[in-house]
Amino acid sequence: MLGMPNIFQQLDLRLKKLLQSTKTAIFDPSSAVYTNRDLNLNQILLVGFDMDYTLANYYHQPMEQLQYQLTVEYLIRSKGYPDDIRELPYDPNLIIRGLVVDKKNGYLLKLDTHDRIWRAMYGRRQLSLEEAADLYANQKIRLGSSQYSSLDSLFTMSEACLYCNLIDYFEERHSQGMSLNPVEPLLDQTDHNRIINTAKLFDDVRQSIDAIHSDGSLKSIITQDMPTYINADPDIALTLHKFRKAGKKLFLLTNSYWSYTNCVMSYILGGKLPEYATWQSYFDIIIVGASKPSFFVDKKPFFEVDTKNPAQMIDQVGSIAVNDAEFSRHKVYMGGNLVDFERMAKCKGEQILYVGDHIYGDIVLSKKESLWRTCLVVEELQHEINFSIKYAKDLDRASTSDAKRLSLDDEIRQRRSLLFHIEVAAKNNDLEPKQIEHLLKISNKLRRELEDSQNMLHKLDKKSYLFQDKLEREFHSVWGRLFREQNQLSRFGAQVTYYACIYTSNLINLLQYSSKHIFRASGDFMSHDMALINTAQLAKKKR
Repeated sequence: MLGMPNIFQQLDLRLKKLLQSTKTAIFDPSSAVYTNRDLNLNQILLVGFDMDYTLANYYHQPMEQLQYQLTVEYLIRSKGYPDDIRELPYDPNLIIRGLVVDKKNGYLLKLDTHDRIWRAMYGRRQLSLEEAADLYANQKIRLGSSQYSSLDSLFTMSEACLYCNLIDYFEERHSQGMSLNPVEPLLDQTDHNRIINTAKLFDDVRQSIDAIHSDGSLKSIITQDMPTYINADPDIALTLHKFRKAGKKLFLLTNSYWSYTNCVMSYILGGKLPEYATWQSYFDIIIVGASKPSFFVDKKPFFEVDTKNPAQMIDQVGSIAVNDAEFSRHKVYMGGNLVDFERMAKCKGEQILYVGDHIYGDIVLSKKESLWRTCLVVEELQHEINFSIKYAKDLDRASTSDAKRLSLDDEIRQRRSLLFHIEVAAKNNDLEPKQIEHLLKISNKLRRELEDSQNMLHKLDKKSYLFQDKLEREFHSVWGRLFREQNQLSRFGAQVTYYACIYTSNLINLLQYSSKHIFRASGDFMSHDMALINTAQLAKKKR
């Protein structure tokens, strides 16, 4: 027995790390996984992953700066923009995810779950709530129209910043009587107050940033200097390994093509764990060039990628579509569609969990078009949770203020109802004059009380709005919180709630949970449910 080695000395270092992360993360809400709908991991047979910002975590500042600079150069070289736009600086703190661009009028908008506008910006100038409300008074915001574009992914941060900078740039040129080429307003436009063709400006920026992604200029710089742009967290390999050890099959589903995917995944997973000879060994199915979100709605065939012929990686390799009965672990596929995927994977619907970062491309359409379970990675969640912890007392104060406003609203409702019945009674011809006089005195008193309550509510509304606005700006000086706006969910927050079964700030947070874990959602409450709960609580206090 004395010669028996200490079992703890032999403990796998990876297991030690996993145990330590599990022990500490339980107490860290910013690294937890949150649940919108019950999800039993034991029932999941196939787990899929997006690559960019899911498996591959980019460092934001250098990545966005690079995209910004390359887009500027493309605008100058290919779109005829003035050379001095190179002097416009990138501001990493100007934009948050989940905004909507009104291309026609040039505004960036933050909407709530009911598509009400709360915050707006033109160029780098923030509009007041009153200005924003006046601009869109009695107008239906039709987000499906070509007038609007959503900033859904982290890739759009640099794009939106450049758009704002260029609006200010051309506004300044106009004030100096200089040319607005190439964004001169159309001659037949109906809005004669518009001095910049903001729709063309946005489309030019969007086309340019798409071009630097597709022509290889951006990716060639990244692949030449991976440590500057990508965080190769070793826990990514551990997370995939844990799923595989639990008997899950894994697949990669990315829009990136083979050449770039191979470079990035080799950097992230290559040589990380001895059980896996190459990064491909982690996955049972590898699909590149998936063209999400159309992957979930179109009927494009799968093609097999010739991984030994890099010159053809961007094209659909092979002239004959793949009609395999099932996927092969030794092949890499491109394109494809949801229906053929489920057929060839021998797995479908709620047996599949897909993890991605793009609310629309990865989550919304996969949820709308299939029964796949979804996990959304939202990096900003960590910041938002830490903010909520830091300002917990202020948030509680805001909640208390909301409760006071609701209580005051109810008092006003009751007084109005009582006043109505008294005034009706006072008109009764069967009453004696003294009775009528008494009712009128009560009526006048109620009117004064009602006026005082309404004034009090007006002041409380204004005070509450200013306090909550100040609190929101502690999170982001322009746009406030990502998931909320005042006491409403933001449009982005509503999308996360509705479409993501579970969500978290980082893929590696899944390490904390057993492969048999059941994520249980808290109950959904409607307004009348909360009223009944509050009534029950008040009754309990009185007893």
